[in-house]
Amino acid sequence: MKYFLVEGIVTHPEKMTDSLMQAHQAYTETLMKAGQVLFSSLKSDMSASVTVVKAETLQAVQTFYHQEPFYINDVLTYSITELAVHYHASDTKHWFQAAD
Repeated sequence: MKYFLVEGIVTHPEKMTDSLMQAHQAYTETLMKAGQVLFSSLKSDMSASVTVVKAETLQAVQTFYHQEPFYINDVLTYSITELAVHYHASDTKHWFQAAD
């Protein structure tokens, strides 16, 4: 398993609608329900989101986020970077099981 930092950079906030937000939440919830999200957070200035996900390949993460409603509707872009995890809190060991 590999780990990735996904930054969603808001490029066109004026295009965000309530229905698009609901579609985004429903779509990204599939990763959470699959246990592939360690955490997701908005930056306090609402300019971007930061999410740590796990997947087998970079291609799998790219494919998922390139089909995401905000991306498709030009609300934001995604920057995806593979992480080389070398330390984590002991209570997250179950999530990082393949990193040890």
